[in-house]
Amino acid sequence: MLTTRYVREHIDDIKNSLKRRNSDYPIDELIKLDEEWRHKTTKLQELQAQRNKASLDISKIKKEGKDIGGSIAALAELKSSIDAIESSMPGLDERINDLLWNLPNILHESVPSGSSAADNIEIKKWGEIKKREGKNHEEILTALGLLDMDSASKVAGSRFYFLKGDLALLEQSLIRFVIDELVKKGFTLISPPFMIKKKYFRGAAPLGVFEDALYRTTEANETKAKEGYEKMEEDLFLIGTAEHAMAAMHADATFSVKDLPIRYVGISPCFRREAGSHGKDTKGIFRVHQFYKVEQFIFSRQEDSWKYLEELRENGEDIIKKLEIPYHVVILCTGDIGAQVAKTYDVEVYMPGQKDYRELQSHSNCTDWQSLRLDIKYDEGNERKYVHTLNGTGLPIERAITAIVENYSNDDGSITVPKVLVPYMGKNRIEKLKA
Repeated sequence: MLTTRYVREHIDDIKNSLKRRNSDYPIDELIKLDEEWRHKTTKLQELQAQRNKASLDISKIKKEGKDIGGSIAALAELKSSIDAIESSMPGLDERINDLLWNLPNILHESVPSGSSAADNIEIKKWGEIKKREGKNHEEILTALGLLDMDSASKVAGSRFYFLKGDLALLEQSLIRFVIDELVKKGFTLISPPFMIKKKYFRGAAPLGVFEDALYRTTEANETKAKEGYEKMEEDLFLIGTAEHAMAAMHADATFSVKDLPIRYVGISPCFRREAGSHGKDTKGIFRVHQFYKVEQFIFSRQEDSWKYLEELRENGEDIIKKLEIPYHVVILCTGDIGAQVAKTYDVEVYMPGQKDYRELQSHSNCTDWQSLRLDIKYDEGNERKYVHTLNGTGLPIERAITAIVENYSNDDGSITVPKVLVPYMGKNRIEKLKA
């Protein structure tokens, strides 16, 4: 598990990384609290030893028939000092643990410096942009009668949707296409739980950053139990990605090195409260509260994780290439990268309706950030090490639909089906839904 000892052993790298992130994480407070905790622990052990000796001495003096008044007073003073330290330890432990859970990962040296997404570095561009401008996907799909945002808003609220006819078929075709592609590459298909306990979620992601964006259960457990329902152990979070459930799948496990790497491809609906800000992405299904996503996940040896990061990115790019959508790849800078990751590539596709590149995939190496919190290790020779964990988007289905619609729309309002999806769709064109 992540401990203050780990922090002490990596303090120079941690401080340098926090500086590069321009993070306000209170590392000096953590160091000070750790010193205080170790000092109090040592002092407590000394006082407890003194108390035990004093108790034995009192028994001895008592047997000798001597006055024990002074010894009793001294023992009471020792007990008072012990009680004072013991009463302060739970609060100290709680603050230290809170700081440890939220300590950002150590950045890889190749992560570029920057303060925002504008400073991300483009490293690759692929495909010919055939449409510099065009209608946005909501206009196209609404005209075809395939997308109904108004009815979804009525029954569920804003940022939900009904997909109809061939659009719903396109959703399912994309899911199966991506799964087939990744299973061929040696990934084991996983359908995870759609809810996750708090302790496991915070082991997979910085809860303080994500909690407001998550849906959670609020069962009245005692009332429900009386009514005959199964009592829930604790509130659960609806997953925002299959990554978090797959990361927690092997919590507290220890692998043999010969078992690694372990490659999973997870398929799940994803639930998120976030939906852009200041009017951004308010139209259509690019940023919504519920969507399907196919996710890659790898558990690896520490020494191999960086080559697997490239593997995840190449897998993701291969999927977009087969869909024949123009894209570019950027390395996220220090000001735009997630707290739990050491390095991230974003793959952004060109959206003619927005006249810009927008994120479709993200591929990250979390090194030992998740495994330290979830206690996932492996044995190699005489050493026990923490695995490295990596995640990479296979495809966020609703976003992929928006990219296909905007890049494959025709002048007559129809949408050409990407060649690779024709066998799944059973047709090569999506047209207006017949009444």
